Amino acid sequence: MSDKIREFVEIPQQFAQDGTQFLTRCTKPSQKEFLQICRAVAVGFAVMGFIGYFVKLIHIPMYVAPRSTSRVILIFQLQ
Repeated sequence: MSDKIREFVEIPQQFAQDGTQFLTRCTKPSQKEFLQICRAVAVGFAVMGFIGYFVKLIHIPMYVAPRSTSRVILIFQLQ
């Protein structure tokens, strides 16, 4: 029974110890590193934006075309 209690207490202690070790190893990025990260994020946003734009550009005619042809067929049937 005491082993379970010891394990129950030991897990959060190990987690806290790992967290403090991680925080002590972390450093503030230099200006060069920060700008490099900003450029990478901006390029990622731009690439994803262009992909989204082209997907939307391709899907608009696919969505509109069937509706417009059904109206044309309906007009021809009425005449």
